[in-house]
Amino acid sequence: MLERKTTSSVCAGVRCIRILSLEVPQTVVVGTEARLRCAYDLEGDVLYSVKWYRDDVEFFRFVPSDRPPGQFFPVDGIRVDLQRSNNGTVFIRNVDHLTGGNYKCEVSADAPSFKTMFVEKLIRIDSSSSSVGAPPATMLLLLALASSLSHLASQR
Repeated sequence: MLERKTTSSVCAGVRCIRILSLEVPQTVVVGTEARLRCAYDLEGDVLYSVKWYRDDVEFFRFVPSDRPPGQFFPVDGIRVDLQRSNNGTVFIRNVDHLTGGNYKCEVSADAPSFKTMFVEKLIRIDSSSSSVGAPPATMLLLLALASSLSHLASQR
């Protein structure tokens, strides 16, 4: 289930930065992927950056004028898919128990205004789901089958 927070804004003169929505899953299962989406409207200003934080520690930044524009900063529990992440969406691969926390999207306009707006939300991690046990159970089944086949082969 996605939780969505909508419409926060900061204005200077006639122009505003509006964060239209921040979509993050309320709960993510260990081993899966999380998609975080920040929709914003600069109302004519030029984008300077979109930064993502977990518990006030920056882990991803998108600055259109940088090469490459997307940059990841190592944070325990966060593995960003840089190929798919962009100015509005971040994909976190292989969620683990450290991935949970308070996530913030911060949008900044370029000069001369340098207006900045942010919105944040909590992500919880579900490590009790049956899908967490799927890979080991599959491995045990394969080992049991291999053992059975080996036993049958030795009887011939």
